[in-house]
Amino acid sequence: MQNIFIFKHVKFGLISLVLANFCLTANQLAEALPNAIVPGSGKPADKSASDKDKTTPAEAAKDKATEAEILNAVSVTTEQLVTKPQEYLNKDIKFTAKFACFNSLALNYKPAFRSDRNYLSFLVFKGDTRTPYSELKLAMPIPKEKDPETHMLQTLKEGDLLEVYGKVFACPLDEPWLDVIKIKKLASSADKNKVAGDKDAASDKDSEEDSSNENKHE
Repeated sequence: MQNIFIFKHVKFGLISLVLANFCLTANQLAEALPNAIVPGSGKPADKSASDKDKTTPAEAAKDKATEAEILNAVSVTTEQLVTKPQEYLNKDIKFTAKFACFNSLALNYKPAFRSDRNYLSFLVFKGDTRTPYSELKLAMPIPKEKDPETHMLQTLKEGDLLEVYGKVFACPLDEPWLDVIKIKKLASSADKNKVAGDKDAASDKDSEEDSSNENKHE
């Protein structure tokens, strides 16, 4: 029995390693958000899954996620969550981190089950690195079409700074598995073209000032 238990954990660890590098495309995200608009198409995505469920987990989560819970959330770092997940079990917490990508890492794992039919999953980066924090499992109820979070989720870009509110509901594999109740986008990631343009503009300005100074000396 012990060997079977170890094998299951090793097997899931390998699957997690693969999934950590798998990010959803726009079309796959539309499938994860059945009530949403497909980015760039202006067309509604397939609503068959939502039509079957009169009351969605998103609605239930919204009812529970009161302003009091959000205001009373304990501020932690992602490193603290991963290092000592048991300390935060069943506690309302919040943290800031940069968005990495959507994937299915936190879904359909029986010891901490959250179905991909009703939930989406995403990754954040470790601190200021470009390494996804695969140890931090984040599952969020799929929002409804008119929910402002739907548009926000669809427009998230790699590197966007987020404030995430949630509750640690399980710690299998000695890792934190969170029910995310709210996400706030604090800042957008720097646009590479804009950054390059700003650098070029600054360089041109410096060149003009140097030229002006030389003319004055002459």
